[in-house]
This record gives sequence, structure tokens and C-alpha cells, in this order.
Amino acid sequence: MKTHLAFILCMITAFASGGCLSTSLDQIDTRPVDLAKPPAMTETPTLGSEDGFSPIPQEIDLTEYSYKIKGERAVSSFLPEGIQDLSLEQAVLSALRRNRSLLVEKFNPVIAGTFVETEIAVFDPVFSAQGSVESFRDRSLDNIAARFFSIDGSRSLIRAGVAKRFQTGTDVSLDLTLSSRSDDASERSDESRAGLNLTQALLRNAGVGVNLVGIRRAQTAALASSYDLRGFTEGLVAAVEDAYWDYALAVRQVEIFQESFELAQRQLNNIRARIQVGQIAETEESVADAELALREQQLIDARSARERARLNLLRLLNPPSAEGWDRQITLSEDTVIPEVILGSVFEHEALAIKLRPDLNEARLQARRGELETVQTANGLLPRLDLFINIGKTGYSQSFGNSFNDLSGPGYDFTAGLDFEFPKDNRAAMALDRRARASYQQSLQSIENLKQLISLDVRNGLLEVERSLQQIVASASRRTLQEEVARAETVRFQVGTTTALDVARVQRDLLESRINEVEAIVNYRQALTNLYLLDGTLLLRRGIQGPGAEEVVLLR
Repeated sequence: MKTHLAFILCMITAFASGGCLSTSLDQIDTRPVDLAKPPAMTETPTLGSEDGFSPIPQEIDLTEYSYKIKGERAVSSFLPEGIQDLSLEQAVLSALRRNRSLLVEKFNPVIAGTFVETEIAVFDPVFSAQGSVESFRDRSLDNIAARFFSIDGSRSLIRAGVAKRFQTGTDVSLDLTLSSRSDDASERSDESRAGLNLTQALLRNAGVGVNLVGIRRAQTAALASSYDLRGFTEGLVAAVEDAYWDYALAVRQVEIFQESFELAQRQLNNIRARIQVGQIAETEESVADAELALREQQLIDARSARERARLNLLRLLNPPSAEGWDRQITLSEDTVIPEVILGSVFEHEALAIKLRPDLNEARLQARRGELETVQTANGLLPRLDLFINIGKTGYSQSFGNSFNDLSGPGYDFTAGLDFEFPKDNRAAMALDRRARASYQQSLQSIENLKQLISLDVRNGLLEVERSLQQIVASASRRTLQEEVARAETVRFQVGTTTALDVARVQRDLLESRINEVEAIVNYRQALTNLYLLDGTLLLRRGIQGPGAEEVVLLR
């Protein structure tokens, strides 16, 4: 026996030493950065990859939470030298398939759904098994001889069972136990016992409603995560459309500034020619030079703005190319006025109340609060459990015979009540008040959000109407400025005005042309924003995905 004890002590010491040595964390690899050395090329492209875009691990399926355009339209192939003739629909579809921010958000509903499985698993049956072997030596006193003597023996135990919790608040377990004992003072004895144990909650945690709160709460959170994903997707689509038209505006502005720069160059050449023949004074050349320098500055800024708009659009589209940021984009849609028939403000407001993802998510959060009140109200009750334990026992000198003896007279039966109730029950009462107050707060938050949504929709509709009127006004102003510029140029040719006056008129014409294009782009972006505010952007673009239904909150 001493040998056994020494072996056990050695094992304990070894495990303790190994545990102490393994408590240190793995070291994080770091390396210094030398600014004097040229940086290495990025190993992994930050936009796409040459072999296609497939970063999703195979074991995780995100198809259920993907958004796609009806009809399974194909995205046009992206040429190595750039994206040619990119339409607005292709840009949106590319972002839905490849945008990495959206890919990150898609995992949230998957993660939320795992909590539903966790709550359902509470009611799954649990199988258990246990086996043990014990060797012992007892010391006993011999009263006649007045001395101690030792008794060596052994015990063994095998236990197996299954336990299950039911939605009614009932815990049931079945177990089978086999035990054996032998020692120097008595013969070997084996015992078999089959038992049934039942515990039923009578007050607290009794009933299906309160026991399913965890599952329903997890399901509500998972559904709310889907609406959160829809809200993110709508925001992404709106950002893509805004970026598309920002880039279209930037391209058109570069064209306008380029034409203006070339016009200023021709005017400067014309002035120099007229100075040489003595038609105008030499002072007019400095005015033309300054105007040309101004147009060049504007052209430089416009080109830089176009490049920023291109990069922003590329970031959202994430095309499958290792070149990434160097891709050029050619748009197939021009800055023209779309023909749109808008509904009344009440129609857009009614759609927003039904479809806005943030409002539906708020309704689901209120539903979770309502479920919380069900649980806290049940927690006000005292705990009163009924328990019943029934067992049949067989005895023999071998396991096999002890099984046969289970039909014999040996049995045990226990029944009773288990009661518990804290004095004043203040903790449960505080939890219940907090849950009810939070639920009422969430209901008031919904009403407040409805009011804010109505305000957003009305302001969005006003912006659409304003930008549409600005299109007409800016076009009229541009037409008039062209006539003024033409007249001022004629007057300069005949010597009745100066180059400075012509420059001022040309600036006004340039501004009017820019304003006209900006008005059209602002109108398109105002329409996108209106559809985003009333929750119909994805539906109007024919994009299908989760979170398209209205959440009805029952009170």
C-alpha cells in the first residue's frame, strides 16, 4: 500500500509541476520597423484577389443571410485594366457580393442563432456514467483483546443514468447503480439499484410559459440581428449609390474644368495675338494669365476629387483584382434626370412605420423586455417543489444475481415538498420593477422613434422636391449665363469691355454649369436617401433578403 501511496504522490507532484510550467502565455511575435529600408510589397491584396473572392470558411454557411437581386443577374466581368461601363445595378450587386464590411456583419445573425440552440439544449436529455474502484484499510478496536486490528477491503461502483428537464418545470432522472464491497471481516456483497427521481416545480419556475422564456428571448434576439443586418445592408446600398453618383459628378466636373481651362488658354492666346497687332493694351495679358492659373488650380482640385471618389467607390465594390486601388472605372449611366413618381408624405410615412429596420428591431427589443417581465413576475413566487424518489434494490454476492433480485422485496420510496422564500423577497421585487420599467421605457422609445422617423421622411421628401426645383432653376441660369458670356465675348472683340469683365462672366458660366450637374446628382441622392428613410430602398431595387417583414408588437 505504501508503494501505491508513493506512486500517487509522484503523479500529483508531476501534474502540479507541469501545470505551473504551462501557465505562461505564448509570446507574441514582434519585429522592429526600419524606416531607412524600403517597405516590402503587401503580401495580401487589400482589394479582392486574382482567384476570385471566397473568404468565407467552408464550415460556415451565410447563404441564409445574403441579399441578392431578383432574377440572379450576373455581374459583368471586371477587366484587368479596369471596370468598364459599370452600371448602378452592377455596382450595387458587386457590393452585395464582395463588400467586406457586409461580410463581417453577416456573421452576427449566425452568432445570435447559436444562442437559440443553447437555450433549446436546456431541455435535451443528458446521459451520465460513473465508475470507481476503491481500496481501503480500516482500523478497528477489539474490546476483548483490547487492541487495534486492521481490516483490508475494496469497493467498486458503476452508475449510469439519464436526466431530462421538461418545459413544464419537471426534472426527471433514471439511474442504475451497481456497487460491490468485500473485506476481511465479511463476505463479498453486491447491490443493484434502479431509481426514478422526479421533481416538479409547483410555484416558481412552474408552467410552460416561464420555462420557454429563454428560448423565445434568444429567438427574438436572433431575429433582431437579422433586422440589424438589413439596416446595415440598406445603408451600404445607399452608400454605393451615393458613391456612384459622387464619382459621376467628379468625372463631369473634371470635364467641365478641362473645357474651361482650354477656353482660358485660347483666350490668352487670342489676347497675346491682339496685343501684338496693337488692338488692345498689354495690361490685358496679366488678367488672362491670372485667369488661366485659376482654371489650372480648379482643374487640379477636380482631378484630386475624382480620384478620391474613385477610391471610395472601389472600396465599396471590392472588385476581384490584386491590382485593387489602381483600377479605373468607366460609368455607363450619365447624370440625367430620372422619371420618378413619388407618393404623398403620408404614404411614405406609412411605409417607414412598417418597414424601417431600426423600428422593427426596436419592436423586437420591446418583445424581449416583455418576456423579461414574464420571468421576473414568476420570480416573485416562493419556491415550492414536489419531489418523488422511487427505487428497487437487489442484493446478492454477484452482480448478475443482484440484477435478478431487483424483483425481490427490496425497495425505497421518498416523497416530500421543498419550500423556500426569502424574507421580504426584495431582490425579486426589485428585478420585477426594473423589468417592467424597462419594458415601458422601450414602448415609449418606439413611439419616440416613430415620431423621429416621420420627421426624417418629411425632411427627405422636402429635399427631393427642393433638389428637383434646383435642377430647373440651375438649367435656366446656365442658359442665361451662356448668353451673357457670348454677349460679353462679342463686346470684348469690338473693344467695348475688358478681359477682366470677360473673366468674371466666364467664372459665372463655369459655376452655373457645375451647379446644374450638382443639382441632378443631388436629386438622385435625395431619392436614394428618401427610400432609405422610408425603408423601401432594397424593395425598390429588387433586392431580396431577410428582414423584409413588418414586426407586429402585441400588447
